[in-house]
Amino acid sequence: MDDTNTARRVITEDEYQDAAKCVREAAGRSGPRLSRAATDDITATLLLSAGLLTPPPAPEPGTCTALFPDDEGMWVQCEEEPGHADTYHSDGEIEWTDEDPNAVPPQG
Repeated sequence: MDDTNTARRVITEDEYQDAAKCVREAAGRSGPRLSRAATDDITATLLLSAGLLTPPPAPEPGTCTALFPDDEGMWVQCEEEPGHADTYHSDGEIEWTDEDPNAVPPQG
C-alpha cells in the first residue's frame, strides 16, 4: 500500500468482471487452465499495481461492517462489535480509521 493519503479508485463490478475475463482468456492461451481463485488473485494484483481496487465485498454479518484494502488490495473487515463507538477499526492485523481515503466506513 502506498503511504499517500490519496484514495485509490474502486472499479465497478462490470469493470472488474471485464478485467477478470481478460486475465482468464490470456492465462488460457498461455498454458493450463487456472482456477477462478488464481485468476481473481492475479486480476486483483494487476489492478492494484495500476492503483485500482476491486469492488468491496458485501460485509459479513455479526461484526462491524467497516472495510479496508490490505497491501495486496484484498478487502478486510473490522472484527469489532457492530456499532462500536470509535472510528478506529481492526481486523486483528491491520488498523484503520473511517477518515482513511481508502476505507469503507460502517454501513447502517
